[in-house]
Amino acid sequence: MALKLNLKPGEKIVINGAVIVNGDRKASLGVKNFANILRESDVMQEEEANTPTKRAYFAAQLMLLDPEHRADYEAPFRRYMKDLIGAFTNRDMLDLLQLALEHHDAGDYYKILAVLRKVISYEEVLLQSIEARPLPPLVDVIEEEDAARHKRGRRSSPEGVEERDDHQ
Repeated sequence: MALKLNLKPGEKIVINGAVIVNGDRKASLGVKNFANILRESDVMQEEEANTPTKRAYFAAQLMLLDPEHRADYEAPFRRYMKDLIGAFTNRDMLDLLQLALEHHDAGDYYKILAVLRKVISYEEVLLQSIEARPLPPLVDVIEEEDAARHKRGRRSSPEGVEERDDHQ
């Protein structure tokens, strides 16, 4: 069964490392055998790989598009994935990361990208929620820590060293 690609005017695709640009009209292409294909909308530029999941995506993309140097991208990809698995606590995201690793082991790099796009969407929501929460002023944080120490019977000396308050 052939893969049918419908291209918009001017749309770019990468097929086995070659960039193909459609002309000024819609076009359809049929791919009859296996090829590494990536649409322009799925291509990530290196400067866009600015989060942990995007770095894993970029490494997987390089493995897909540059099979001659695939071994060069293996270690970074594995390291990024290990870091992500250690950082995420959401079970669904952990399952998706595991699925991406399974696709990696099967050599299906396009499917890795499809899975990681879902994780990127989740990561963006997380990062937006963190950015939306203002951090308290440092003075308030220090005062809260001092109050907690005082409750436990400790106080900070002027030099910043904790002293035990045994008079209580």
